[in-house]
Formats: sequence, C-alpha cells, structure tokens
Amino acid sequence: MIGFLLLGLLAVIYLVINLVLPMVGLNTLIKAYLIQPVLWVILIAAVRFMPGYRPLGKRSKKSAFVQLALGLAFIQIFLYFIGGLFSGFGKSPSSFTLLGIAENVFFIGTMLVGMELSRAWLVTRFGKKHAFLVIFLATLLFTFIAIPLSQVTGFQLKIASSSQVISSWLPLFAENLAASMLVMTAGAGASLAYRGLLAAFWWLCPILPNLDWALKGLIGTVVPIIGMVVINSYYSSEASKVKSRKRIRNAAMPTGWIMTSIVCVAIIWFATGVLPIKPSLVPTGSMEPVINPGDVMLIAPVQTGAIKVGDIIEYKNTKEKINVVHRVIEIEGDTQNPSFITKGDANNSADADPVSPQQVVGREIFIIPKVGWISIAVKKLFGG
Repeated sequence: MIGFLLLGLLAVIYLVINLVLPMVGLNTLIKAYLIQPVLWVILIAAVRFMPGYRPLGKRSKKSAFVQLALGLAFIQIFLYFIGGLFSGFGKSPSSFTLLGIAENVFFIGTMLVGMELSRAWLVTRFGKKHAFLVIFLATLLFTFIAIPLSQVTGFQLKIASSSQVISSWLPLFAENLAASMLVMTAGAGASLAYRGLLAAFWWLCPILPNLDWALKGLIGTVVPIIGMVVINSYYSSEASKVKSRKRIRNAAMPTGWIMTSIVCVAIIWFATGVLPIKPSLVPTGSMEPVINPGDVMLIAPVQTGAIKVGDIIEYKNTKEKINVVHRVIEIEGDTQNPSFITKGDANNSADADPVSPQQVVGREIFIIPKVGWISIAVKKLFGG
C-alpha cells in the first residue's frame, strides 16, 4: 500500500511539472526554481516518514560502494573531457553568479535527492526476492520521470530521431540502471554520489565539451553499464563470503546484467544505422488491412532497380515534409531513371505525385503489429 502511495506521489509530481505548471501564468523562474523544488522537498519528507529500508549490501562495505560510485562518475567525466579534445569545448549555459549557482544547486539537488530516496525505498523494499526485475522496472520508471513529457509525446520512431535516443535517452537509461544497482547494494548515498557528481559536472562546470550526439551517447551508455557490472561483481563476491544462499540467489544476476548490456548495445547499433534495418512507425490507416495504425514496419535500403510492383516502400513526401508508407502499383520510365506510382491499400486513388529514386527510404521487410500504439495513444491524449 505504501509503495502505491509513493508511486502516486511520483506520478503527481511528474504531471504537475509537465502538464499543470506550463499552463499556469507564473514567472518561469518561479515555476522552475521554486515550485518544482518544493514538490521534490514534499516527496523527500514523505519518504523519510515511510517505514525504513535496509540495502542488501553489508553496512561495513557501504563506503566502498560510495567510492566505486564516485570513481565511476570520475571516469565518465574524464572520458567526456577526452572527447572534448577532439570535438572542442564551449561555455556552459548555466549562470555562475552566486545566486545562479545557489538556484541550480537547489533545483537539481532536490530533484536528485527526491528521486534517489524514492528509488532506494522501492528497490530495497521489493527487490530482495526479484532483484533484477525490480531494478529493471525502477530503471524504466526513473528514466521516464527524467524525460519531459513534451519529448515523449513529440517523439517519432524514425531514424532521424536516433540522435535524441542515443545522446539523451540511452545514457539516461544506463545512468538510472547503474543508480538502481547502487541503491540495491548500498542505499541512496551511493547512487547520489554517482548521479550528483555527474549533475554537478553538467550544471556547475563553466566549460563543457561540445560532444557530437554519437560520442556523447557512447560514453554515457557504455561507461555506466560497465561500471554496473563491476559493482555487481564486487557485491556478489562480498555476498558469497557471508551466506551460501545469497551466493545461489545472486548467481543469476551477472547473466541478467550481461543481457541488459547486449540489449543496450543492440539498440545503439539499431538506432544509428549500423544495422541496415530501420524501424518506422505507421500512424495512419492508409495501408489497412495489411498495416494498421500503431504497427511498426522494418525497412531496409533497396536499389531502385530491385523495386517491383506490389512492394511496400517508405518514401519522403517533399511537399508535406513527411515520410509515407504505400504500395508500388506501377513503375514508369526506364530502369536507369524509374519513377514509382504509389497508393495506400485503403485509399481510393493513387498518390498525386510519382516517387523518384531519391525519395525512396527503403522497402518493407517485416511488420511488427501494434508495437507503436502506446506512442500514438500518448500523442492523442496529450498532443491533441
């Protein structure tokens, strides 16, 4: 029951910040640097009054986990600076007056403390029997909370969105994964040490590296995952010295972390185009009943000479600035300079303009039903 109360408080804070405050006619600074921190302070007070929790790690090893967390953050920051040597540096957009620094510390500090105390309570309360599952669910929860709702509702499952996924969302997921592991083993102090040092770097450092999205995503994703595996290995070795049943219970955990790492790396390859197959969300019913709204179509690059009548292709509509998924019903011109007449299966007439080879994005190779319906539902609910 208390767990649902805590989840409810987190949901209320997220909705107030992302839905209510943007509609309130108050000064932006008041909304960002006063009201939002007050909401997190209320959450902090609520968590402090909840029944206590105890991390799975030994109390005597708590300082060791905090040192590991700080070391992980230092390595990540160091690699960011190394990347800056190649991509250059720029001035931070943050204010560095005494008042500006105090406002930023209060703003980001209350949010981090509120999130990590909540994470620690949830993970240590429910993760003793199903550690990997609870850590994974907590990671998804706090990753979502950290992403503005406008980014979620405005996201489109296209290759053009890969920079946002790789430079922001994947590193955020990896950071929260490491933080969830840290609170499981050593409590909120360890996760605050890790996330707090990273936040201090991005908010309080006057000079920041101008990393391109791919390098920022690579460092921000790989370093936390490797650090998480190291932390888990250290915890498992310590636990095996205490009780054999803990050793048995935790024997499967490294496999879970390895699988998580593989999935994250695969997502990076998939989104960056290292793999030739790309996803495309179909939001309309123009291709029903073959492709329904919310289906995700996997497309692959194709030579225009290999496209045949009956193929489903994705092409760029240069007039409306959108990508369209329709079937080729006729091919005009010769093999050197063809043009494709396309039509939606559910439409009464063909598309107004022929499709040139330069407009073709790829050809459909597989359809995954209904994977994207949540994205469409969220957009309709919040975006109109």
